[in-house]
Amino acid sequence: MRHRHSTTAAALSCLLSACAISTPGSQAPAQGQRDCVYAAARRFQQPPETFVVEGSAVTTSAEIFEVRLRNTSTGRQSKCTVDQNGTVTGVIELR
Repeated sequence: MRHRHSTTAAALSCLLSACAISTPGSQAPAQGQRDCVYAAARRFQQPPETFVVEGSAVTTSAEIFEVRLRNTSTGRQSKCTVDQNGTVTGVIELR
């Protein structure tokens, strides 16, 4: 059981590090990214597992982050804003 947990943790760490396309300290926290995935799933009525985080960055307001998402089923992209506490403030579809 211990090996399975460490493998899962390593896979999650790898997945989250793949989202690291901005400079250190300018990304949305992992919890905020997850909250954005769930908010987008509710907004677009799609399963959460169909959304992937393509990147995140701090906005001009130092406490608000922008998370870019893509739905793997539809190919559509969206943008989510989230604060440092994980509170989602909006989800929009990008055209």
